[in-house]
Amino acid sequence: MSWAQRAARNLLPLSREQSDLAVALREWRYEGGFHDLEAPNEDCELCDHPDIRYQFEIRNRFTDTRLQIGSECINRFGISATSDDGEDLDAAGTRKKVSRDRRALIEEARKKRLITALVALSQADPEFRILSFVDYLQDRGAFTPKQLVTLLWRFEKVGVPVDVRDFTLTIRRDREKVQLLEMADWQIGRLMLAMSPSQRQFLAEAKKLKE
Repeated sequence: MSWAQRAARNLLPLSREQSDLAVALREWRYEGGFHDLEAPNEDCELCDHPDIRYQFEIRNRFTDTRLQIGSECINRFGISATSDDGEDLDAAGTRKKVSRDRRALIEEARKKRLITALVALSQADPEFRILSFVDYLQDRGAFTPKQLVTLLWRFEKVGVPVDVRDFTLTIRRDREKVQLLEMADWQIGRLMLAMSPSQRQFLAEAKKLKE
């Protein structure tokens, strides 16, 4: 059975239009409801695609029926999103809204993983004072080079697993740039996965100037 056939099977009984999928799809809207299941363990209620983690809710404007689907299906089936003012968006506007909402979910999930890791670190390492790091993360959304090197060392020391890519490095201030440039190569190596392309470019250019 194709994805279109599965969608027709799931959607038509819940729509006012009972025979034509293309017509029925125009009854549905994505209005901005979304959530993170924290694990890819659900099926898309539209096309039955498995392993859905981020669910996006669509609503039938006539029946008020709702389905939890994957973000890709909103664009694949041409379902319109609505703006904050309740106006229907075109395809480009819908893609933009869905992409923005998906990024927000991914970012929120990343922050949750960081907080969980910091709490685990504080429990495994009594000397670690978590509150200042959590406050800094919530305030700036990132860590300075010195903070991140210290954190990664402590995570490794007590055996708390982390993904360095979940961390964000900040070098907006001059003192933070100096921290990075004064680090040993092995310390910088630990930070590379947390660095943005522009930060890596800054580092490469700064090293050239030193040569």
